[in-house]
Amino acid sequence: MTTLTHRRTNPIADMLGWLESESAAGAGLMPYVRLEDFVEDDTYVVRAEMPGIDPATDVDIAIDNGVLTIKGERREELHDRQRHELHYGAFSRSINLPAHADVETCAATYKAGVLELRVPLATTAPEPRKITIQNSDG
Repeated sequence: MTTLTHRRTNPIADMLGWLESESAAGAGLMPYVRLEDFVEDDTYVVRAEMPGIDPATDVDIAIDNGVLTIKGERREELHDRQRHELHYGAFSRSINLPAHADVETCAATYKAGVLELRVPLATTAPEPRKITIQNSDG
């Protein structure tokens, strides 16, 4: 079963996402990696297209404060070419994880040019809690 995950929008993050997107890369601004994400069976799944990458040496994945960052480099091979449409160089993509992601047990695999990260989700989202205000005026 697939479930949509809703995230709050942030204009700065949206702008940075555009700069990292296919539109910006297609304009020659930077190398990029295309992503898709979804929830499947209580697991948040992120897939990234990365053909021609050696995941053991060319990719670094980190999670910090609920933000997943994939960094890597597609190394250029020197050839006499007639056509040059592939993107080479360093890239980085960051996305916010769902609030109830279990980052301690996430796993990554690479198959057929696609990096897949699977992050288990807690069965229930954390409950909002009310915080009592202590009055120090007396």
